[in-house]
Amino acid sequence: MGVGIIGAGQLARMLAMAAKRMGISLVVQGSCGDDPAVGVASGWVQGPLGAPEAVKALAEQVDVIGFENELVDLAPLQALEQAGVVFRPSLDTLASLTDKRRQRRVLQDLNIPVPAWMDLKEALACPERLDDLGYPLMAKAASGGYDGRGLRTIDNAEALKAFVESVCPEDWYLERFVDFERELAMVGARSATGEFCWYPLLETRQVGQVCATVLAPAAVPQSVEVRAITIIGSLLQQLDYVGVLAVELFWGPEGLLVNELAPRTHNSGHLTIEACATSQFEQHLRALTGTTLGPTDLCTPGAFMVNLLGFEDSRKTYAQEQEAMAALSGFHVHWYGKRVSRRGRKLGHVTRCLTGSTPAQRQQDIKESMAVVNRIWPVSRAMA
Repeated sequence: MGVGIIGAGQLARMLAMAAKRMGISLVVQGSCGDDPAVGVASGWVQGPLGAPEAVKALAEQVDVIGFENELVDLAPLQALEQAGVVFRPSLDTLASLTDKRRQRRVLQDLNIPVPAWMDLKEALACPERLDDLGYPLMAKAASGGYDGRGLRTIDNAEALKAFVESVCPEDWYLERFVDFERELAMVGARSATGEFCWYPLLETRQVGQVCATVLAPAAVPQSVEVRAITIIGSLLQQLDYVGVLAVELFWGPEGLLVNELAPRTHNSGHLTIEACATSQFEQHLRALTGTTLGPTDLCTPGAFMVNLLGFEDSRKTYAQEQEAMAALSGFHVHWYGKRVSRRGRKLGHVTRCLTGSTPAQRQQDIKESMAVVNRIWPVSRAMA
């Protein structure tokens, strides 16, 4: 069965690598021949991301089409779906999640708790309602924001006034600043037949609002994981979702709050490649192709992943750093083949499977892992 993926970045690259191991032909659609996935995919359809003509050409080569990210204009693709092109998840389902305000409404309709929020336009029309949120506030772009983009911290009324003058208010909403203890992520999947699975709850840490490290399993009470499983299960079922879905969560005094949904494979799930019986990428392909979902248990007491983030603007190949990383014993290194480094850009990641049987032992493993990575890749010093 042939699979098409709209997008050709690192997520599509890892999907293509999983597809090769599974004997699946995977064709990507994107604009540039040097995109990370192009060199490893079975084929490439050139064209602007999600352009109807390019997607039509993609559909002629595959049986089902999925998405690498949420940056695609879905409306022009409706005619293709109506003509019989199979998109998973469906365009209607995906459309309910690509706008973060629509995400909030979906979650509230399902009685899933989210941080208090309001449209920026509503705040301007009824400024007294801001008293319910208080300062500081988080201003978030309704669409297109990820890896720290589309986020602003608003400390007071003067800062809000200056912010409003610099943006289009219709594109933003405001959210109460959440005093959380930990940031968590839950990755799950649902097949076309309704089969549902989930991975162990993950703990993420951010640097400059970009994910820097991920730990599995998260060191939280079991009741927290059970609640996260209930949340993702409800979403997958109620949305009739097919594929991998990630839920980003805040955990703190208010319990679990959903921060954001990612309708795709997710950065937090990269460690499943080495740490789980079925990686999130294989799971996504299983869901898209109608194959039975695979087991998601950890094959190791724990796992720790470090994102290799760009720390400078350059076109360096980092050959010396790549060679040093490759020589590390017990570390699994993934480079994405990007031609340009920018500060905070994800250039690769490294995973270490942990042997400690207790949280304290795993924390020691993590400390040692960070020290090793820090000597080679300086961006990780921000985590020290």
